[in-house]
Formats: sequence, C-alpha cells, structure tokens
Amino acid sequence: MIQPRTLKGFRDYLPAAMIPREQLMQTAREVFRSFGFAPIDTPTLEHLEILTGKGSDETDRQLYSFEDNGGRPVGMRFDLTVPLARFAAQHIGTLGIPFKRYHIAPVWRGEKPQEGRYREFVQCDFDTIGTTSELADIEAVCVIDALLRAIGIDAFTISINNRAILTGLLESLGLADKTTPVLRSLDKLGKIGRERTANEMVESAGVTAEQSDAVLRLAECDGDAESILASLPEITGGNETAAAGIERLTQIYRGALASGVSPERLKIDVSIARGLDYYTGVIFETTLDELPGIGSVCSGGRYDNLAGLYT
Repeated sequence: MIQPRTLKGFRDYLPAAMIPREQLMQTAREVFRSFGFAPIDTPTLEHLEILTGKGSDETDRQLYSFEDNGGRPVGMRFDLTVPLARFAAQHIGTLGIPFKRYHIAPVWRGEKPQEGRYREFVQCDFDTIGTTSELADIEAVCVIDALLRAIGIDAFTISINNRAILTGLLESLGLADKTTPVLRSLDKLGKIGRERTANEMVESAGVTAEQSDAVLRLAECDGDAESILASLPEITGGNETAAAGIERLTQIYRGALASGVSPERLKIDVSIARGLDYYTGVIFETTLDELPGIGSVCSGGRYDNLAGLYT
C-alpha cells in the first residue's frame, strides 16, 4: 500500500477552507476591476534565465529548477512580479501603456517550512506598468485600503516609505556599492532588533559601526508623518537622491489622504526596506492592528527597471 501523504510545505484544502478562500479571491477581483485593473495569467514554468538574479540571492536558492524533456533549464515561478516583467517586455506593444493588471495564482519556493510559510502558496498581485507618475503609487495605497475594507477588515495600518531615501543616505555615507546587503539587513530590524541588525550590517555588508548607526538613525525616525518628513532632509545630509525620494513620499502620503484614505490607517515608516533587489521607489507594508504577529499581509513597491532586463 502507498501511504497517502502530502509533501512537506504543501497542503490540501478541504471545502470548509476552500469556500471562504474562493469568496475572498472573488472580492479581491471585484476590487481590482473597480479600479480598472485587468486579469492576466502567465505560465508556471519560465526559462531559468528569466527568473534568476531578479529577486535576491535567497529567492535564487529557493527556486525550483530542473531541465525539461528537451534539456532546457527551466524554473517554477517564485513570485508573480518577475514573470510580469517578462510579460510586459513581450506584450506591451499590443497592450499599450499604462497597463494595469491583476494576477491571483500559485507560486513555489523551496524554503524551510514553518508557521505561516509554505513551499506552495497563492499570491494576489496588482500592478501598473508604464508610468512614472506618483498617481499610480497613490492609487496603489487606495487599492490596498479598499481591498482590506471590502474583505471586512477595519483595523489595519498601511506603512509607506521610499527606497530612494535609503539609497540617498547610503550614497552620502559612501556605501552606494553596498546598498543591497545593507537593505537586506535593515529589512530584519523589526524581527531581530537594533543590536543584531547593526551587527549583521557590519558582518554581511562590511560597513563600519558608525555607518550602521547612521542608517539605523534614519530607520528609527519616529513620530507623526509631517514631523518625520520635516526631519528627513537633515538626517540624509541633503543628498539629491534622498531629497527626490522625500518629495515623492510626501506627494504620495498627502495624495492618498486627499483620495480618502484615513490618516489613522496610513503611516510613514522609514525603517521598512523590503528584501527584494528590484524595488526602486515607494514601498508598502500592511499589517493587521489586531494580529501584528502574522506580519505583513499586503506588501510591495515600485520597480522601475525590472522590465529593462528583457527589453
């Protein structure tokens, strides 16, 4: 007899879980379409070169990859963003820009299974392609706000930051060539604390204790949104890249409020970095006020250069 069992990190869904799961997905589709986003789909398998070197070293290690029957190196998608960049480069001439899409589909990562982390899971993405306007970033905040409220969640916080602020500070510290390892360390601040984050920056990125302290001083900038925005130019030393990021973040924050997002649900948090390499501008993290332990439930950001790898 063959023992019936599922692979570690994978799971079955019985009707009791699948029915509300499908209802939630349908709610998400309705919200996305109300904002003008259209559905797309992409293959589970991509040429391996499409997927590698795009997210992070960690996602490359977790990638399910093999040779198909024709001997071609292929991989299973680890997110829906990198395939979208390939899709955009291949089809944008037909679709036109700006193009707004949503995609709800499974992805696979060969990471160590633990509470809340599986090797197969569903992602729910929405993106706008082909515009540098801050209106697209403002709309992203509005979609997150509308989606969670439509699901029936009232107590949540949308935290926003701009990668350009961190990038500008690193430029002023002479760390422009170490942006990726510094940001990856900083992304763990909320999980491992200041001291361990500082130590990891020194060990993994090769920065000095003084440089890590300057980065953490920015990350620990706290208070109401307007006071944080007012303090950032001094903390970043007047760097031009950071200044542009501060201005953009200010426009997005005020634009989201003007669009009806409650100030009680919107927060500027300059400590969030997001661990993936491709982010270039505004980044988002959304948490549930009554369930902070489960971490972020809706995150992402602007990535202006990813499709340029293919076109």
